Amino acid sequence: MKLKRAKFKIILSLSIIAIIVIVILVLFFFTDIFRTKKGAFFRYLKMTESGLEILNDSEEKEYKTLKETMPYITNAQMIVKTSSNVADSSIMDKLKLTMQNKVNSKEEKANYKISINSGNDELFNMSLAQEKKDYAFYSPAISNTYIGIKNENLQSISKAIIGDYYVPNEIMEVKTDKLLEMTDVERNHINSYYSLLKNVSPDASFTKSSSSVEVEENKYKTTSYTLSLSGEQSAEVQISLLSKLSQDSIMMNFITSKCKLLNLSEKYTDINTLNINMQEKIENLKLNPQSAEKIEITVDEYKQKNIQTTIKINDNTISIIHLKDGENETLTLKFNEVYFLKGKTGDSSVIKFGYTKDDIEKSIKIVNKVEGTIEENNISNVAEITTTNGIKKVIYSYKDDINFTNDIGTIETFNENNIAILNKYPVEEIEPFVKALKNKINDIYISKGAQIGINLDPIFQINE
Repeated sequence: MKLKRAKFKIILSLSIIAIIVIVILVLFFFTDIFRTKKGAFFRYLKMTESGLEILNDSEEKEYKTLKETMPYITNAQMIVKTSSNVADSSIMDKLKLTMQNKVNSKEEKANYKISINSGNDELFNMSLAQEKKDYAFYSPAISNTYIGIKNENLQSISKAIIGDYYVPNEIMEVKTDKLLEMTDVERNHINSYYSLLKNVSPDASFTKSSSSVEVEENKYKTTSYTLSLSGEQSAEVQISLLSKLSQDSIMMNFITSKCKLLNLSEKYTDINTLNINMQEKIENLKLNPQSAEKIEITVDEYKQKNIQTTIKINDNTISIIHLKDGENETLTLKFNEVYFLKGKTGDSSVIKFGYTKDDIEKSIKIVNKVEGTIEENNISNVAEITTTNGIKKVIYSYKDDINFTNDIGTIETFNENNIAILNKYPVEEIEPFVKALKNKINDIYISKGAQIGINLDPIFQINE
């Protein structure tokens, strides 16, 4: 009897110990009770990457791959659904845009025919076309030929067309699947930089506070963990990270390859140039540590998940906001006043981009639902497009039907006799031509508005 009691006590004791161990492990891995502010900060910082996975949607990828490999015809129309706080809403409600696309991506040929009507009257029509590396538009109201550019040597004419903005020599499509692609070796290297940042950041630089994060007009109460580095602390951290990075060939290849996908300049896409810039930065920081940028990184925890990562470098702020709640998921990328949002709401996808300045929002939001299936070749996109300019809001209703078929007929494009490729001409000839073209487009835009009773401002600002 005593032996049975002894066994029972041993089993009971071991069971209690096991339960305690399990509880401690659960509290350690799924809560922050046993974590320092520093430990919790890095736990949630590492979760930032998971939010970017929404950019690489598998269903969208399948649909996009089909468009890249099969010829197709698209018939689309768009009308004004509602227009609030717009003085000419009764006029705008009569507007209708129709479009027919013929695309053969494998042969690099495409034509888009667009028409804008007010009631039964056509206001404007134009064609957009692609032939290999040549891209052009044509409208009989503007010119008697196609006007276009060749997607190469763009830097030679970019200033004449858009002004003092960086433009790569060739613009490549940003492929999010390639952008987010990462090998296990690269991931391990990235994790080593988390460890380095953790080791060189002083414990006293981490704080904890209560906060809130707003996602699409909904507020969520969060716990914030912040790393704040003064100028000299920032210098020390940057020197450590840049010194390690400049000697890490795998990460240097990783960075420059991703920057190429983003069409960035040689400053970021050439390893030697990037390395030279890093060495110069390291030397400047060593000589003048007090000149280093103040850095503040904050992660916001909501239900044991990272809902927001915010990086402040002097006056610039970058935010990555990610919220997943059941079938609904939203990712918002912000740089100062500019933002881009992508999300899922039930069976619809959401894309929104714009900026907010002086509490005035200017944005466009597209809520799209895909109907039909790829297998049955009856895909349709049904979308609601909302444009916001302060208190003025216009909602458009859009629908298209896509037919994937090898029998798309003739794709009407241009030939050597009916196109002006701007790259082929000297810059001194392009500048006055582009200026005249902008004036012509402004005149047509304003006159067409007046034709239906709307006062419009010019599209382009022309510097005399």
